This record gives sequence, structure tokens and C-alpha cells, in this order.
Amino acid sequence: MRSPRPRPIRLPAAAALSATTLCVLVAGCGGGESAGQASSGKATLSMYAWSSSPAEDGVLRKAIDDYNKLGRATVKLNILPEYDTALQTALAGGEPPDVFYLNDNKVPDLAKAGALEPIGDKMDKPGDFYPTLKDSFTYKGTFYCPPKDFSTLQLVYDKDALAGAGVKPPTTWDELAAAAKALTKPDRPGLVLNAEFYRWGVFAVAAGGWLTDDAVTKATADTPEMTKGMELLAGLHKAGYAASPQTVGAGWGGEALGKGKAAMTVEGNWIVGAMKTDFPKVKYGIAELPAGPAGKGTLSFSACYAVAKSSADTDAATDFVRFLTAPERQLEFTKQFPVMPSRQSLAEKWLADKPELKPFVDGSTYARDSIFVPGFKPVIDDINDGIQGLAKGNRQVADVLTATQKVAESTLGG
Repeated sequence: MRSPRPRPIRLPAAAALSATTLCVLVAGCGGGESAGQASSGKATLSMYAWSSSPAEDGVLRKAIDDYNKLGRATVKLNILPEYDTALQTALAGGEPPDVFYLNDNKVPDLAKAGALEPIGDKMDKPGDFYPTLKDSFTYKGTFYCPPKDFSTLQLVYDKDALAGAGVKPPTTWDELAAAAKALTKPDRPGLVLNAEFYRWGVFAVAAGGWLTDDAVTKATADTPEMTKGMELLAGLHKAGYAASPQTVGAGWGGEALGKGKAAMTVEGNWIVGAMKTDFPKVKYGIAELPAGPAGKGTLSFSACYAVAKSSADTDAATDFVRFLTAPERQLEFTKQFPVMPSRQSLAEKWLADKPELKPFVDGSTYARDSIFVPGFKPVIDDINDGIQGLAKGNRQVADVLTATQKVAESTLGG
């Protein structure tokens, strides 16, 4: 899976779709048969996917080969390097792929535009998907597409650094602050994390805060809870005990940890593959993020298998996605990689040969999704800009959250 937002420093919100694109999506124009009409005979389906690694690409190709041998349809795979651009171009041109990977934060825009065929409840045992993940792919009560896998954010640390400083993985905010101080050296901050909302936001969650209410109808960016989360990290940065990756010569937290430029970072389970490939000699551990005033907090990130509303054969496309999300195939698809199965029933089997990743799975029980409403991107852009200022020390928490509150109120209409 490609992480939606966090890895390594991917912009967090979906690119805004133009009015022309939305019009085309709703109209479902383009060549071929009318939207949702089943084709005659054996269907030929196109699929768009992004590449996470050659190994994962190989597993996907094998799954497609296995499906094609069943004789129900033929799927042709396109793994695209500039995925977002290619998908938006296809959508805007009225000729989208029948099946495609879709990041959770892009579902509201495409669902509102009428571009997605709702297939979530047509999967086998849809209740087996984690509730938070189902919520991520649900828009106005409709479960549009099933999650393919998921990740959560947790604390990743350098075992040797903590042992050398006599520090245990922190479990509370006070312990985190003390650990960051004890682990800081002139050329190594104790904690390094990307200066953006989807990293800092987990601390807001642990304080009981969020940018909006659960219904995403009311802005809550300037609440005391949000303030507590932002002030914790702003204070650590100001004291020199925390930093952003770029200030230590790294592109993201995993690279900072691997290069010895950080003792702790906040990352998702995708860090496992990167550490194995790029920094195989670094001994690292994983712990749940320290609990805040409201308890533990983290975010879940996922992508789904989406079916285009304008597919010439939505039934065949749905059948193919049902094949991909069957428990036995999902376990096979994820067992070789650090992404986690989106089905709850597979958690223990997945962890059997990788127990060290349990904190990421444990986060699924309290993680919240990070999905808002169509057109929310300006709010994320605004708070990201503010967080970058907080990390640099040239902004104040109150000013940042007041500004974000105004943008959120304007976006939500009050």
C-alpha cells in the first residue's frame, strides 16, 4: 500500500478537482457503454495501481493472473509512477479505469461527484472490515469501496540510543518530554517528525481534540484540547528536543532514524520496509504513542479498491474486487509486507510471524480516520503552514489555531 498522507512526506489532502473534471465525472461521458451497463460476453477490465515495491507489484500481478484463469473476466493492470496525475487525467477525460486504488481522503470528492459505484456492501462479510476503515470509505451513509489494507502511526525508536541514555519507551506525555530531553545531543534531537497535521494531529487526538466535530459540520480547531496537543510539540521544538526531518538533513522520520539523526520518530508500519532496505543495521523498536490527557491516540490511513460508476461492466468489476478482498487473498497479499489486512479476523494470523508490529495493529482499536468533507483541503493547507511555523519557532499556537478556525468555519459554512 502507498500510505495516504504520511510517507515519506506526502501532501495530506486530495488535489482539488476542477469544475470541468467534476462535470465530466458526474456525466460519465466518454467512449464505451453507458455507466453501469453490463457488457456482453466476457468482460475486459482495466485496473490502475501505484507501486509500493517490486515485490508487492509481483503479488498483485499474481493475484490478477489467478483471477484471469477463472475465466469470469480479463483484467489488464497498469502500474503508474505518477498515479494521481494519471488517474485525474483519466477521470477528466471520461475514460477512467474500471477498478483503481483510491486513497481514503479522496473518497468524499469523488463520491459527491458521482464517480464511484458503491460496492462496499457487496463484498463478502463486509462487517469484517475494521469499523474505522469502513467509515473512511463511507460518504453520506454509503460504503463505496472496500479497504485493501491499512496503516496506523506509532512511536518508532532507536533501541541503542534509548539503552545508552537509560530511557524506556515513553507511555505518557510527561515521559515523552523527559525522554526527548534525555536523548537529545548536539547533532541529534530526541524526537523528529514531519511538520504537518497528520503527524502532529495524533497528539491532538490524545488530548481529545480534532479540527471538527465528528459529523464534520462544526469547526473545533481553536479548542483547549487542540491547543494542548499543539503546545506539547511546539514546546519540544522550542526547547531543541524535537525537530522536523528537513532540519537534520532527512526527507522523513524514517530516514532521520536510520541516519542516526533522531532517537525517536512518529511513523506508520511502512517504515519497516524502508528500514530493511535502506538501514538494515539499525536496531529499532516500536511502541504505541504515549497517552495524552484523553488517553491513547493515533490515526488510520488506508486505500480502497474503487469501481468507476462509468465502467462498462460494474458487475464484473465488483466481482474482481470481491476476489481481491477475500480473506485468504488479503492475507497472502499482506503477509510479505508491513501493511496490515483490513479484515479484523486476519489480525492474529498476520502477526504470527511479525509480533514486533503489534503496536500498529493495537492502534486499530482506537485510531480515528482523518476524512473530512469535499473542499476541506484549504483547512489542511492552512494548519500545515501554521505547524511548519511552530516547528521553526516563528508562530504561536493560539495564532495558528485561530487562523485555522476561521478557514474551517468558512469552508464548512459557519
